[in-house]
Amino acid sequence: MRAALTLSDEVLKYTTVLVVAILVFVFTSPIVVLWERNFNVEASSLSLLVESLVLSITTSLSSSLLIFVFSVPAAFYLATLRCLSRKLVETIVMIPVILSPSATGSLILLFFARNPLGSVLDRILGVLNDPKGVIIAQFVIGYPVAVSFYTALFSSIPRVYEEVALEAGLSRLEYLYRVLLPMTKSQVFSGLVLVYARVFADFGASLVVGGGIRGKTWTFPIYIYMTTQYGDIATLSLALTLYLLVTLALLYTLYTVREAVSSPVQR
Repeated sequence: MRAALTLSDEVLKYTTVLVVAILVFVFTSPIVVLWERNFNVEASSLSLLVESLVLSITTSLSSSLLIFVFSVPAAFYLATLRCLSRKLVETIVMIPVILSPSATGSLILLFFARNPLGSVLDRILGVLNDPKGVIIAQFVIGYPVAVSFYTALFSSIPRVYEEVALEAGLSRLEYLYRVLLPMTKSQVFSGLVLVYARVFADFGASLVVGGGIRGKTWTFPIYIYMTTQYGDIATLSLALTLYLLVTLALLYTLYTVREAVSSPVQR
């Protein structure tokens, strides 16, 4: 019996090592290509790369902050519901998670292009084919992620904290912003990092709503796609390397925050 368990452990270990090794080779391929090309990248391509990276960073930051502002109270409200209305609201909110990003972007496009209310908003705000449209697309994509994460977080907090706060004279909103959020700040920040990573990676919705205009609404994922289709391999490899560095930075931040949390409620 012990020999069988040892053999199973060895199989699991070497299978895991094999998969991890393959992933390492895949993820380091751009660096190998850059090394072979002596890191030679055209100046014009580099300029557009930087512009798209800066656009992705700024739009993702804007949409993440908007998502945080609107998702936290919604999640707090949903965490207190225990009825059919919660399932209904969650179903509507989670639709973009099930739909493909391009389909979600097409729905947003139809709203602003054909819906009377959306057309008025587009004339006022100038959403379509504009970075503001990219922010809205990212908001719709990332909002369900934030609501789901924060609802689960707030639901895990014992209700006794809220009861004590209410007995002390605080309103439910005061409890949320003065007690609950400070008490769970590490977990809340972790959720914000996850949301930022999700909206930064969006391609389909941002392309459809933003129009994919070169030098204007080319986010970093769109730039990588376009470079894959029409650019040179050195530029593509540099873009992928930068993308991997951004990903590693986000993962490092997320793991650092998680390690700082010793329990569901930060002491």
